This record gives sequence, C-alpha cells and structure tokens, in this order.
Amino acid sequence: MESPLIDKTVELLLAAKHAIVLTGAGISTESGVPDFRSPGGIWERYDPTMFFIERFLADPEEVWRCMLDMNRSSEFSLWDARPNMGHHALAYLEEAGIVETVITQNVDNLHQKAGSRHVIEFHGNMLFARCMKCRRKYGYEQVLSDIETRIPPRCECGGVLKPDAVFFGEAIPQEAMKHSFREAEDCDLMLVIGTSAQVEPAASLPLIAKGMNSIFRGLGGIPLPKGKCHVVEINREPTPLTGHVSDFLIQGSAGEVLSLIEEKVRRRRD
Repeated sequence: MESPLIDKTVELLLAAKHAIVLTGAGISTESGVPDFRSPGGIWERYDPTMFFIERFLADPEEVWRCMLDMNRSSEFSLWDARPNMGHHALAYLEEAGIVETVITQNVDNLHQKAGSRHVIEFHGNMLFARCMKCRRKYGYEQVLSDIETRIPPRCECGGVLKPDAVFFGEAIPQEAMKHSFREAEDCDLMLVIGTSAQVEPAASLPLIAKGMNSIFRGLGGIPLPKGKCHVVEINREPTPLTGHVSDFLIQGSAGEVLSLIEEKVRRRRD
C-alpha cells in the first residue's frame, strides 16, 4: 500500500474546508454487489434492456419478474448487502466533520446503511420503489412482500410501482444533478473512489471541481471562477482522470485504503 500517498490524503482531508466524495461501483463490489459493465458483471447475467424505461412502461410485469429473480439469486446480493470498511470509513469522516457530502453513482443504499447522512444519489436507489402515478415512496421490504402475491406491485392509489432508480432513457434527477454540481464547484478536495469516470454527467464532476472545461460546467447558475482544489483517486486501476485531472492515484482496494485513512485520521485527531 502506498503509505506516502495515504499520508498526503490524510493531510489534505484535515486541511480541507469543504471535502466531498464521489463514489462508483468499485466501493460496493467488496460488499458482494457486482458492477454492471466488467466481466462477470450484471450485464453478462441479465438483459440490460430490462432497465430501459421504455421496456418498463411497455411491460412492468416482465421487468419486476426479472427484479424478483435477481433478488432471489445468490449471485446478486444487493438487497442483503452490508456496508464494508470503505463505507464505514466515509461515514466516520462525515461524522467527524471532515467530509461534507458523498455523491454516489451507486443504487445500493450502502452509504446510508453505514451511517452517512449527506448522500446525493445520482442514479437513485434500488432499495425503494416509487408510484408512477402519485409519486409515493415505498421501502423494499414492503415491495418484496407485495410482489409475492401480485406483479407488478401497486400503490394504494392503484398506480404501478417502479424501482426508484434511474433507468436508461430517464433523466438524472435535476435536484441531484444541480446539488452535485454545486458541491463540486464549492469543494476544495474531492476523493474519487471506485469509479471508471467514464459515465456522464458524473464524470464531469472532478473537472468541475478542478475548474477545468466541462460540457456541464456553469449549469444551474454555478459561478465559473474556481479556487484551488485537489482531486485524489482511490481505485484499483487508472482512469481517464489519472495524470490529467487528479493530483494522484492511490491504487488498491477502496475498503483497505479508506480504512487506513480512517485509522490515521483518528490517530491525528486523538
């Protein structure tokens, strides 16, 4: 493990006035949640068109049956997954007042399970469902109970429930996007953890943090001038950010790296 870079990250965290975190699938694979695109990922096991909004609208029963199969599968532990060391370390850093916000591209609710409170969900949350008619929100325990007897599950108003995640063909929730862009604009440190940094618009957040050109920069009334900001990657592999946007990459397991950072921060604070 690259101890000098971990020490440098600890120094940056303790000195930061507004530190934020951007997470992707790589932080959750250590909790047994497979990612979507890599070999052995979800798209190799399930038809990705199941997650197109047009298909859901055309046949919600078919999509919900796929979801039920995924829930019952021992290979897909999204609903039973537990936070790992990385999630818990970020929750500690927030509780300690060091990290302001976690922006996540994940839909697994693991940051919240670990105790993080200020979480922006870029792609929604699969552990909830929402009525397409009245917008009422339901927890998954209630939904899973409902789909044992009827598919698709329905709201009390009679409307069809849809997993509360962003399907292909749906827009990123405007409030989440604006809030994320503003956090990126305001931060003086961004940790980028477990993401390939290739899926827009989330991939533009480190560029916005750095004050670089981005197709999304300046949206939502965000002021363009930007002070100095550090971007630190924690990832198993380099990304398009490495060597161009990020200050440095700590290469390794997100859980192991973040737990070491937490340990060193605790020592410094004690």
